[in-house]
Amino acid sequence: MHRNIVFQQDNARAHTDICTQEFLEQSNVQVMPWPALSPDLNPIAHLWDYLQRRMDCQDHRPQNADDLEHSLRRHWSAIPRHFLQTLVSSM
Repeated sequence: MHRNIVFQQDNARAHTDICTQEFLEQSNVQVMPWPALSPDLNPIAHLWDYLQRRMDCQDHRPQNADDLEHSLRRHWSAIPRHFLQTLVSSM
């Protein structure tokens, strides 16, 4: 089965490494051109930043993986709808 794959990379070192580039080329993966430093084209980066700031403001740090998962899920579900709509409309 042949699949058309397009890879959207963000110019991270792991994505631009020569080994990665060779693998993508040998695997016939189309790489979407991506300008450097373009957070407006990658709204999920803003979402991760938002989530990170919420986690940093917690009174109690997660003590184990279960605490971390619970905290992340709580903050994720509390993301305001208007924030998400703004991210989508910024594209």
